[in-house]
Amino acid sequence: MSDELRLGVVLSFSKGNASLKKADHIEVDVTGDAYESAVQEIGTSEEQVAQGADLGTPGYVYVKNMDATNYVEIGSTTGVYDIKLLAGEIALWHHNSATIYAKANTAAVKIEYSIIEL
Repeated sequence: MSDELRLGVVLSFSKGNASLKKADHIEVDVTGDAYESAVQEIGTSEEQVAQGADLGTPGYVYVKNMDATNYVEIGSTTGVYDIKLLAGEIALWHHNSATIYAKANTAAVKIEYSIIEL
């Protein structure tokens, strides 16, 4: 089969005289059939985002910071965080390593995440 995964984005911006609207999607072939989807509490010390035993190398990752106040940082190398999610923010990206690390700012936060193996 092909195109088993469909990813989309809708972007709408309007302020003053400036406005922008974009919508796009891609369809991705997926080799594996495993995924992980859960809510995890992330503390202020670095920790790994849990991945099930059946999940191989992460492909696409979706994360939502469920906290109302604090941000969380996410990365693929210990101590290096490429993504900073403020309270309530989301991110979707193609992950390029086997491990996902996360660290909350001032207090523990809960994240909702889905990881799809490619």
